[in-house]
Amino acid sequence: RAARNLAGVDVATAGEVNAEDLAPGAHPGRLTLWTESAVEEVAER
Repeated sequence: RAARNLAGVDVATAGEVNAEDLAPGAHPGRLTLWTESAVEEVAER
């Protein structure tokens, strides 16, 4: 949550993340940090 105060940093939970978050404007290449539990949550969807 502290990252929300950093300029240029977007924070989203695994339940909120979508393709536009990962590839804005359909151009892949955004650095993404995942926790192990977030990967498990996305895998369940």
